[in-house]
This record gives sequence, structure tokens and C-alpha cells, in this order.
Amino acid sequence: MNRHSITSPIPTRTPHFQVTFLGLLLSLFILISFIPSQAHAKLTNQQQDFLDAWEAIKKNDRPAIAKYKKRLKGYPLLSYIQYHDYRRNINKTPDTLILEFLNENPNYLGTYLRNRWLKKLASQKKWKTFLTHYQPAKSIDLQCHHTNALIERNQGSDRKTALSQAKTLWKSHAKLPKACYPIDNWLRNNKYLTAEIVWQRIDLAIQKRQFSRARTLMKDLSKKDQSMVKQWIRIVRKPSLIKKPLDKKLSPYVASRAFVQAAKKLASKDPVLAKKLLDQYQKNYHLSKTQILDLERRIALRAAYKYKPASEELLNLVNTQGDKTEETLRWQAQIALKKSNWLDLMDAINLMPKEMQQKTKWQYWKARAFEQTKQNDQAQKIYRQLAKKRDYYGFLSADKAKLPYRFNPKPVSKLNHAQLIKKYPALQRIKELLAVDWPKSSRSEWHHLLKEADENDLTAIAVMASEWRQHPQAIRSLAVAKQWDQLDLRFPTPHKEPVMLNAEKNKIDPAWIYGIIRRESAFNPETRSSAGAVGLMQLMPKTAKYIGQQIGVKQTSWKHLTSAKNNIELGSAYMAYLSERYQGNIVLATAAYNAGSHRVKRWTKGQKNFPADQWVDTITFSETRAYVKAVLEYTTIFKSRLNGNYDRLRDIMPTISESK
Repeated sequence: MNRHSITSPIPTRTPHFQVTFLGLLLSLFILISFIPSQAHAKLTNQQQDFLDAWEAIKKNDRPAIAKYKKRLKGYPLLSYIQYHDYRRNINKTPDTLILEFLNENPNYLGTYLRNRWLKKLASQKKWKTFLTHYQPAKSIDLQCHHTNALIERNQGSDRKTALSQAKTLWKSHAKLPKACYPIDNWLRNNKYLTAEIVWQRIDLAIQKRQFSRARTLMKDLSKKDQSMVKQWIRIVRKPSLIKKPLDKKLSPYVASRAFVQAAKKLASKDPVLAKKLLDQYQKNYHLSKTQILDLERRIALRAAYKYKPASEELLNLVNTQGDKTEETLRWQAQIALKKSNWLDLMDAINLMPKEMQQKTKWQYWKARAFEQTKQNDQAQKIYRQLAKKRDYYGFLSADKAKLPYRFNPKPVSKLNHAQLIKKYPALQRIKELLAVDWPKSSRSEWHHLLKEADENDLTAIAVMASEWRQHPQAIRSLAVAKQWDQLDLRFPTPHKEPVMLNAEKNKIDPAWIYGIIRRESAFNPETRSSAGAVGLMQLMPKTAKYIGQQIGVKQTSWKHLTSAKNNIELGSAYMAYLSERYQGNIVLATAAYNAGSHRVKRWTKGQKNFPADQWVDTITFSETRAYVKAVLEYTTIFKSRLNGNYDRLRDIMPTISESK
């Protein structure tokens, strides 16, 4: 996820945006390459019929739909025409046709249509048919419909199952969908709503900070209990109230829950005070051992996130006497690393389970601790072993051991297209979906294919995806297969012309651009994050607009940002801005690309000539730590693929000092 932010005006950077002679040649090459020989690749008759059938479905032209279904018989995408026709006309489509489709399409289209059909059956109260064809679903609506169906059938075993499901659904969701309203009525009318499950649901609502819903739910309780719920909400909303003893009229259940929830929130602002209050009041509120250990862990981590002075003591207490987790162990080591306390770092690593200690990251930092404590033989032994790996820590270790980087690429095997497509008909559908420009449906097919494909065929599927220029799917296939040595497939170099042009124009390394693209989108131009970042380089629209103003690009809408050419132009310009801002420091620029310059400023505060490897592994955000390491690793690999040589990390990771 991208969190770009521009916190100060971007200066005009004339040197970065002057087009050199090489840039002019590249511009001319791109201009020629973008002149299409024909408007679109020629479609086959069936592909055109498919698109015409889709238009007929949108118009609900029944004669035309029937005609195209007949003409498309045997065509791989006929199921899509049937699906969309039945989906849009679910209330008029006979059950026999639905069942025929489900039998012939046990894929994701069948699942989608089944779920829609089941909802129709529920609306028509055809419970017998519903129960015959229901399959366990993630949809809460369908789970509620299933429970309703069991209630309506009202058989002995059904009623018992219905009651169990109804109670679970009712207490597990702070807000129930409309489909669950009959369950609510049934539970109330039959007096199945016990105070226990009402309290559980109120607890859930307050945990989710849905206070108005908790107030609605408390109406099922007595006046005395309603008063306790109101106090509970007030305590959670104002955690400072736990500094004094809570009202003795609160039940032990409410007092303990209110205290714990308030203490968790208080820990975000003042973890030391939260720990003090926990020690002071844990007996008063009869906190269980599980509650105490969980709260101690949360308090310690909150202190660690902000590198509070007390975090070392709090984490050590949790890791030696409490409920340690991988996260608490990692943070204890991370704090020692930030302070360059090498003996403490070694102690923290030794507290880790053996499996965790053997991870490449902690082996590297163990070697660094050996090195810093003058135990060079032990350090070099680990460095030489890690240098065999093709990853961030492997490259750092190779620098320490003065060894060449090991890329270990594996050649791509030859592919028997016909045999693979015969085994996996989904591939033929994908091929046709790409031809008719239905990328969203093709991605859905890929997603479901990778769930079902034989592990031994995933590399071949990745090869086919690469040949079809579906690089994100090739990368995903290899990730599922854990085939990390297929470098040609895992690190492709599409869009080479705009990448090279913009690298030259902005005076930045094209391998770095590829490294950012690979991490941000895995070459999917239509990727959009939950935060709103768009395209290959996951640009935030606000960032794109500002950068566009600086370089004279006015088109920065979502549609334009999904264009690879436009996205690379704006993304590369933003990278150049960050590179200039941090005096060419790729580590800081990469961190800022992910988390924003304002956070990098905070993370570098007080730093002076701090080793870059230490700085990277003490970045507060887990996402940004992983992001920077991945981009540096990917950039090194792309550099090797583009040039046949590479930059050593030691040469592009200068020491870190406080940034502006």
C-alpha cells in the first residue's frame, strides 16, 4: 500500500527534466513504436459474436441472445454469456437451466450463480430447494438464509442446528444484515436470547467502538445492567477514568472488560502509565492470567512502537516471564539494534525459538553482533553462508565477506501448450478473455486456476502467462509454486521504452524504477490500493497531480494513471524529486516513496552517520521495513538483468543522517 505525501513545495528541477540527445532518440523510438499498425488485433468470428452477445444481454434482447448462444455452442466463453444472462434475469430463469449450468460449470462462475440463485430462493421462501442445493458459504446473508431455512423446516435435528447457528450468528456480528432479521425475531419470540449472549454482543460492539449499537443492544437488559453498559462506554471513550478505582456497582465482568479495553487505548498514548495501572488494579478487577499477559504484551509493544525508554524493560519482562510472541521478540532485538547495543541484541536473538533464530535476517544480525564485538571468525563464517542467498541479507553478507552476488537463475523449460491447455480448460478461457479484452474476468480465472492446479504444473502455467504478457499472473504462479529461481519470469522488463526514457530524462537508475514497479504492483497497471494508489507505480492522485504540475502533465485522473506510459512518467518524476530531496540516497527516497517524507523525517530525527542497514531494520512501520528491503533487492536483480552487472548494496546504502 502506498502512503505518498508531499509536505513541502516541489522545487523546479531543470537538470532532471532536460531531455538529452539520448532521450530525444528514445522519444522518437517510442513515438514510432506507439503508432499502431491496426486499431485492434483482428477478432475471430466467435470472439466478435461473444462481444455482440454481451451487448444483447445488456439490452436484454432475447431473440439476439438466443441466436448468439446457438452460434457460440462449443466456444470456451459460452459459459460467460449464459452466466451473465442468467445473473441479470435470475427471477425469470427456470431452476432447471440454473441447475444445468451449475452441473456444467463447477468453477467460480458456478459458485457466483449458485449464491445469487440461493438468495432468490430465500426471497421466495423455497426452503426445500434452498436446503437441497445450499453449500457452506462465506456470505453472512447466505448463512442467515440457511439458518432461516432450517427454522422453517422445523424438524428435530434441524431446530437444534438452527438454534446453535442462530446464537453464533447473533452474538458474532455487531451489526446483522437484513437477511438475519428473521433470526433475531425467532430468538426473541422463543426467548432464546439469554443475558449471556446479549452481553457478548455488547462487548463485541464496544470493542469495535460501535457505541450507538451497544446502546441499542442494551435495551434487552435490565435498567441496572443498562446503567453499567453506559458506564462501560464512558470508560472506554475516556481511558483516563481508570486512574481512579471504578464504580463498585459494576459487575466483575463489566469492570474487567472496561478496564482492559481502556488500558489498551491508554497504552497508545502512555504505555508506562498503563503498566502502572495494570499492576495497581489487576487484583481489584479480578483479571485473568490471560488478560494480564495479553495486556502486558500490548503495553510493551505500544512502548516499542514509539521507542519509549521503558520499552526495553517492558519487552524483556514479557519475553522472559510473560507471553512472548515473535513480534515482542523482534521488537526487543530491534530496540537493541537501534541503540547499537550489540550484546543486548545477541541476548534478544538467543531468546528466540530456534526456528526464528535461523531466519536469514537474524543470522545476519547475529553476524553483525559478532563483528561489532570483535568475534570476526564467527561473523565471517555466517556471512559466507548467507552470501549464497539471492536476497537483501544475502547481498549485504556478500559485501561483508567480499564475495560476488549469487543470482542462481534457473532456465525456463520448454512448454507443451496444447497439452497444458487440454489439462486446464481455464487456460483456453483466459486466452479468449484476453483476446476480447475482459481482463477482470481473466484475473478471476487465474485466481481460481492457481487454487486447483497441480503444483508440478505451476511453472509451466507461469511460462504461458509470461508468453501472454500476463506478468502479474506469472509472478503469482511462481510464488504459489515457490519457484524462486525463475528470474526471467519473476523479474520481467516490460514497458522498457518508457522506463528507459524516463530514467534518462530524470537521471535515475531504470533498475530502481523496475524495483519500485515490481514491489508496488507486480506489473499490473490496473492495481488500486485501499488507500487509493493507482497503477504500476501505485501513485496517489494528489501526488500525481502535484508532480504533473511540475512537469507539464495535466492528465492525472484515475483513467490516465492506469496507462503504463503515463504512470511511469509521473512515478519516475516523483522518484527523481525524492532522490534530489535526499541527495541521491536511494534508501531514504525509497522509504519516503512508501511512507511519505514526513515519516522519514521523524525516523531520521537525531541520526548522524547511522549505518543504513541498521536504520532500515529499525523503521517503525513493518510494511515500510519490508518495502525498502524488497526494493533494494529487486533493484539489484533488475540491474543485473538489464546490464549484466550490478551495484553492490554497500555502494548505494550510505550512512543515514537527519533529513529535512
